[in-house]
Amino acid sequence: MHLCRTDRQTLRQQAGTAFRRLGILLALACLTVAAPALAAEAPRGWLGPWAEGQRSAVRLVAAPQTPDQAARGELSLGLDFRMDPGWKLYWRSPGDAGLPPAINAGASPSVADGQIVATRIHWPLPERFTAFETIHTYAYADHVLLPVTAQLAPDRPAVPESAAGPVRLRVDYQVCEALCIPVTADLALDVPAGPADPLDRTAAEAEAAIAAAQASVPAIASDPAAAPFAAVSAGWIVAEGDAPARLIVEAKSDAPFSPAADVFIEGPDGFAFSPPDARRLDDGRRIRFVADVAPPTADARLLGETVRLTLRDAPPGAGLRAVETTAQVVPAPATLPGPEGGLVAALLIGLLGGLILNVMPCVLPVLSIKLMGLVATRGLGRGDVRASLLATAAGILLSFLALALAAAGLKLAGVAVGWGIQFQQPAFIGMMIVLMALFAASQLGVFTIRAPVLSGGLARDAVAEADGRPKLGRAVMSGVVATLLATPCSAPFVGTALGFALAGGTADILAVFAAMGLGMALPYLAIAAVPSAIRLLPRPGRWMVWVKVAMGLALAGTALWLTLVLSRLVQPGAAAAVAVLAALAALLPLVITKARLLRWAGVGGLAVAAVATAVLASPPATRGLQTMPAGGPWIPFAASAIAEDVAKGRVVFVDVTASWCVTCIVNEERVLAVDPVAGRLAMPDVVAMKADWTRPDPAIADYLAGFGRYGIPFNVVYGPGAPQGLVLPELLTADAVTRALDRARGNGAG
Repeated sequence: MHLCRTDRQTLRQQAGTAFRRLGILLALACLTVAAPALAAEAPRGWLGPWAEGQRSAVRLVAAPQTPDQAARGELSLGLDFRMDPGWKLYWRSPGDAGLPPAINAGASPSVADGQIVATRIHWPLPERFTAFETIHTYAYADHVLLPVTAQLAPDRPAVPESAAGPVRLRVDYQVCEALCIPVTADLALDVPAGPADPLDRTAAEAEAAIAAAQASVPAIASDPAAAPFAAVSAGWIVAEGDAPARLIVEAKSDAPFSPAADVFIEGPDGFAFSPPDARRLDDGRRIRFVADVAPPTADARLLGETVRLTLRDAPPGAGLRAVETTAQVVPAPATLPGPEGGLVAALLIGLLGGLILNVMPCVLPVLSIKLMGLVATRGLGRGDVRASLLATAAGILLSFLALALAAAGLKLAGVAVGWGIQFQQPAFIGMMIVLMALFAASQLGVFTIRAPVLSGGLARDAVAEADGRPKLGRAVMSGVVATLLATPCSAPFVGTALGFALAGGTADILAVFAAMGLGMALPYLAIAAVPSAIRLLPRPGRWMVWVKVAMGLALAGTALWLTLVLSRLVQPGAAAAVAVLAALAALLPLVITKARLLRWAGVGGLAVAAVATAVLASPPATRGLQTMPAGGPWIPFAASAIAEDVAKGRVVFVDVTASWCVTCIVNEERVLAVDPVAGRLAMPDVVAMKADWTRPDPAIADYLAGFGRYGIPFNVVYGPGAPQGLVLPELLTADAVTRALDRARGNGAG
């Protein structure tokens, strides 16, 4: 049978159509069979593709494997995030809200199939953000690369020789603005094996990006005490009343901290920390951060826990510094060192403390002499009275500034400083014994002191010179003497102001001491402003003679008291020799009446001999403010035993005192040595410790500094209800002590 041409063409067309359809079906079949393999394909190289998410994107980055990394079976990766403007990605500790990025090990193919056994994210330093004024978070804005160390399995399935490892990771993260959006991204990258091609610019780009991110990860200081820049301690203050619980973090630096210094605090689950207030100390080389702890009802569960502290600073021109440390939370003093209002509050408190110093026991021997001097100025003109009073105020201010400079210099030299510590030095006490003896002799009429340095009151200061002007030099020195006699006392508020000053830098010391001097000089300045107020005082009369005698006897008693203080520092025989030499110096002008030069040369020689005796005398074999009889309540101070006693349920009362501290002696005689306090201290569950600071003792100085205190008296009560200690006021009362003992015991009193 023959087919026509038209039929043959039709058959060819049909056959071609069938073959084409068969080819399409075969192609579809091949694609269907290869689909899983194609789905598992991943780009090969150093920079993965961006996985787009809502308001963000992330990609996987890999750095060429170094020989050391290859030997350890590690890959250096990076999770490269970018966020829309205004959106943020959270740090490992988000703060009050949010979740940090995490590698989902259970859903990551490379982890599930055993090719990667572990991953570790390294966290560059974040920024602190505040939302709605109360929500504080740590996050990254705009863009961040998180370095990741991936540990490859040593027996992982075989991979092509050209690949160091096929990486398949699933990453969960949140991006937040006013609201937070959860995002999940599947990332894949076949990392080439061996060194990168020098001409491969993507390898250099990936390596540089990971290295830059790793450089911004804070270093870890394994030994904070030895590190030049680190946070070194964390102290807990329990919540009281409306005040929240607080955590005090102290840090140190080999260079002064800048105002930008900050610390990020990470604690156990359930605790959050507010942005801390910072105060720089020790001329900026130490800093104290105080952060509120949430929730407001937080209790002492944080005690004993370990917190992670990330310290950061950015001094101008020095670049960013950051280091990570850990610290165990321990009890902190119940009161913060210095006023919380900062320098302004410290100045106001110092002003008030200086004013109160005028009526403290240490100054009482010269207080009446001051009043007599004011009475004697009634006959002078207003200008002369004002000049004399201003000169005395200037002497007080100059004395306080001199004390401030001395304290700052000793502190910079690394010597322990404190209020009144000059009374720990035999030379100073010997000089004061001679001074008080001469002063007493003058008041008792043995002779008239004309040397400016020994002029203690305004009575002679105000007497006119030949030209009718007052003797202002003597008025200045009367302020100096008053200041020297005030230093053994720590009046209310003085301890707080001193704690702020001596814990700070040189500028803080000068400012606070100047405020205290201004406070002590205020009575003189007030009368100088209104000189006519002197007319309110009694008129001069014979009564002044009897007051003068009484003051002479009081000053002689002061000299005897200083002799007893000296006997605590040197051998009693040497202290007695100093007293005898001082008495001879005071009586010598009465014996030698004509030869003025010989008379004062003898006084000076005896004074020098008294001071030299005090300096050269050897210290006594034992020290102690008061005797501690066997069976009595008092035992020597031992800081290391306090925590052990409290753990056994005991109450510990610590009394830091000294024989030269008049306020301490008043507290002892009027409160601690009489009932009801004496009976409470003798109870079996109470341990009464006496810390004698009559002589220099670094352990006591460090203990005081731990509370931010540099003067005495200082009393603290510890117990199960107050393991961090309750600080008592400088002037004790029986009610204050008993309430503190009850509260420390945990009775809930007070």
